[in-house]
Amino acid sequence: MTKVIQIFDKHVDIKRKPLPKVLSIDEHFFSQSNYDSLYMCIFMDFITGEIVDVLPDRKKAYIANYLSVIRAHTLNKYTHKSELHNVKYVSIDLYDNYRDIAHIYFPKAIVCADPFHVLKHLIEGFNQVRLRCRRETQDEDIQYLLTKFKNIFKSGFDLDNKVKYNKRFKRYLNYRDILTILFDRFPDLKTAYELKEKYIFFNRNTSLEEAEKGPADLILEFGDSGIEEYHEFYNLLINWNKEVINSFTIINSRRINNSFIESRNNQIERLIYNAYGYTNSKRARNRIMYCLNKKDSYKI
Repeated sequence: MTKVIQIFDKHVDIKRKPLPKVLSIDEHFFSQSNYDSLYMCIFMDFITGEIVDVLPDRKKAYIANYLSVIRAHTLNKYTHKSELHNVKYVSIDLYDNYRDIAHIYFPKAIVCADPFHVLKHLIEGFNQVRLRCRRETQDEDIQYLLTKFKNIFKSGFDLDNKVKYNKRFKRYLNYRDILTILFDRFPDLKTAYELKEKYIFFNRNTSLEEAEKGPADLILEFGDSGIEEYHEFYNLLINWNKEVINSFTIINSRRINNSFIESRNNQIERLIYNAYGYTNSKRARNRIMYCLNKKDSYKI
């Protein structure tokens, strides 16, 4: 095995790719790294899915230095432009450091917040409302409904199924009946559900032109709802308002998001698992790019 590793390290040293028009940035947990960081940072071309580079650290100072070097090495003294000017869009999760870096080093680029991470915060907030309702009631029948039928709160769930006899309630019920029972008991659960569904509809059906008008009324509804569990999401919509709106941008018939790079992250996870982990960050980087990029190869 040691000989194989030596051969790999000798012949596989992959150079970074040019920065693309649409740059996706994400991180991957890498606790075994010999570099003093728990996360590696992945740069990917959103359009092609090609891994541009794998950095051993996601800290702001490291990424800033990395991009400063690229700018210095590629700066055209006549046009005063560098390779960084190639980037027109940057897709990120809700990590403040990525946003800061994007605005500093890609000042002309449009920064987009990954809509799936936005929805994740919304759904987590709603789940906290449901769990609070469960804690606050002493009614075991209601606790049963909130636990056993939690899937009925999912967006798009078919509520109008055929009614079935429920022994606990001694009557025929379908999912919509169960939802009505819970909403009658917890009005704020109903409000939280309706707000969740309203934002999900907005997220799925709004064009960039419509989004640019600003979802101000929707944001205010979250703020005025009085639902404590939505305070974080309300603040998210305010603090990331521009980046959320930018995320409605369509490139090559696809909305800009981080789902592609997340799928790459899953591949990286399997690759690291199959290798029983890596400690050498450079080797891990070369292995990732060698395996995931079709055109990357070794040299003799």
